[in-house]
Amino acid sequence: MGLALWGWFKPKAPAGFLRVHMESQPGTLDITKATGRRENQVIRAISEGLVREDPETLAPLPGVAKAWTVSEDQKTYTFYLRDDARWTSGKPVTAQNFWDAWERILNPKTGAVYGYLLYSLQNGEAYAKGRLSDPARLGMEVVNPRTFKVTLERPNPYFLNLTSFPTFYPWNKEDPAQTNGPFYFDAWEADKKILLKPNPHYWDKAQVRLPGVEFLFFNNFNVALQHYDTKGIDVLNDLPPDQIPILKWRQDFHGSPVVKTDYFSLNVRKAPLDNPKFRAALAAAIDREVLANKILRRGDLPYGSFIPPKMPGYPADLHPQKFDPERAKHLLEEAGFGEGEPLPVLEIHCVDATDRLLVVGEIQKMWQKNLGLETRLIAVPWSDFSKARKEGRFQMSWGAWYADYLDPMTFLELLQSKNAQNYTGWSNPDYDALLHEAAHEVLSSSRTELFSQAEMLLLREAPIIPVMVKAQNALVRPYVKGYYSNLLDLHPLRDVYLSEH
Repeated sequence: MGLALWGWFKPKAPAGFLRVHMESQPGTLDITKATGRRENQVIRAISEGLVREDPETLAPLPGVAKAWTVSEDQKTYTFYLRDDARWTSGKPVTAQNFWDAWERILNPKTGAVYGYLLYSLQNGEAYAKGRLSDPARLGMEVVNPRTFKVTLERPNPYFLNLTSFPTFYPWNKEDPAQTNGPFYFDAWEADKKILLKPNPHYWDKAQVRLPGVEFLFFNNFNVALQHYDTKGIDVLNDLPPDQIPILKWRQDFHGSPVVKTDYFSLNVRKAPLDNPKFRAALAAAIDREVLANKILRRGDLPYGSFIPPKMPGYPADLHPQKFDPERAKHLLEEAGFGEGEPLPVLEIHCVDATDRLLVVGEIQKMWQKNLGLETRLIAVPWSDFSKARKEGRFQMSWGAWYADYLDPMTFLELLQSKNAQNYTGWSNPDYDALLHEAAHEVLSSSRTELFSQAEMLLLREAPIIPVMVKAQNALVRPYVKGYYSNLLDLHPLRDVYLSEH
């Protein structure tokens, strides 16, 4: 988006701004590079796609597109853009802006991490992988400035929902710093805050009732709670785990299930993590019940599967990795580390946030007790953590994945061989083939069976170790209205407002 060119400013938030806690500052606001929750929170507020999500149900609503039609074969979408969709400069958002954005995402020179989301576009994957060099053959057409026609390789049951995701947002080629959302980026004070203000050219500006938004960065949840209780924060997204048993009785406590899995990524390019038996031993030596119910105590679900429960159209916990310390020891022996065979000291990377440190610290004890494995913790800020993952500079990485859309593919596609976000280095042709077949399958029951087989293979090979499904807990002041709980934990700020304090 070119926002880095705007520099770093020291803002002061006027009264009436919505103040939202963020665990740490975003690493980037460039949609071709952004991968984390923090980045997307800001990007979703300052930009808008063809459709947007209903704040309660997540159903697709008109965004830049005021209407659309879908062909009988479910492969062609025609979007009709509204006349009053504008960039922050006041110039119109056109179909060409979407064509430019999607071509840029797929262009192999860009290296967009989420480019695979556009592979269902006709010739999208071929263009992204260099097998096709002519972008004019991509399945998208600028019929006129207000009509954008999209043709898919195959029917995609969640394509319309995808168009609300930041990867599908428009791009102003002439002025990349321009955005088109309900707010615009106003200022960024390094490691402290980001300020957003209402976009005066937004097509539905009358609906935007906040005078601005202030994202405040605190990786120490106890410090964040202090700010909340002294009226320095309106929405506290991450709570101190040890205080949740008390906080959950407050009237401003919000707790809801979300489709998010906390898990380890194991770098299989580095010994001994290149040995599936060793990886499986690590998985079997983790007592998830203790972590969820005795350490965090915030309502997280101990979970040994990757696809979380409540995912539409998918049965819960089909092929879980299970806690079995005796089996873990046996697997370790099979991996070549019998009695007397020294184990290497392994490193665990994680973000330096309260809950991450609590969980990793306890897992270190479990691996020491059940396997005799010594580990060293490397806790860093989000930007450093994200960079190390992308560059493969880790052995074991403790992180999480929020669903980008409500379909099992959003989890399983992460571990495809050539996925830019498959940081593990794991590659399995059978796994890839199952997901390829699922992507071409329109029958729901057949898709579910293919996803099930793929997840079973993934958990058996164990390049990842799922540990728990997070319960999203937050404190939200009673005067914050339009802030709803939903499975994706999305809260469109255009729909949020403050009542009288």
